[in-house]
Amino acid sequence: MCARVYLNLSIMNKRIAKSQAQRIPVEHIDTPEESLNSTKALQSIQKKLEGSAALNGGFDKLLYKIDSIENNQVQIGNKVDKIHEAIYHPDDGIFARINSTKVDHLESVSKVENQVSQLVVWQQKQSKETEDVEKEASQFSLKLQQIETAIDRMHQSKAFFNSILKWGGAALGGATVSLLFRYFYEVVLKH
Repeated sequence: MCARVYLNLSIMNKRIAKSQAQRIPVEHIDTPEESLNSTKALQSIQKKLEGSAALNGGFDKLLYKIDSIENNQVQIGNKVDKIHEAIYHPDDGIFARINSTKVDHLESVSKVENQVSQLVVWQQKQSKETEDVEKEASQFSLKLQQIETAIDRMHQSKAFFNSILKWGGAALGGATVSLLFRYFYEVVLKH
């Protein structure tokens, strides 16, 4: 790289000298002192150019860095495209999945609400049936108490009639025995 710069500088020096020679009138030719100053100035410029980072591989580095930046930007662009695709794809993107999940969620919520309303209706029906059953049970209980009371009265009546029959049977039996004794006494003993 430095050799190219030297070559370019020497070519530039020759061209400058040639163009100055063509423009400068003959009576205005540099003196050796002016020529020496010009040479020193050119050498100073040459040293600055040699020491310049931009001219000694700096532009190559800059081009390399620009190329790497371009490659990175292309990769970033590809990644952004992939991210965009992952987010906004109509079938598999995040928004599509969120929307489908939202639809599924709304459907399941509506199903749950429907089931809850059916449960409320069922519960109301069951509570009405329970009230009806309780009323019937209380009516049956009242009837059962009435039947038990009637059975107790029947038992009491039966016991009363049994006691009447016993006493009546005992009285009838006693009367029969006394009639038999009397008959026996009158027929057998009086004859």
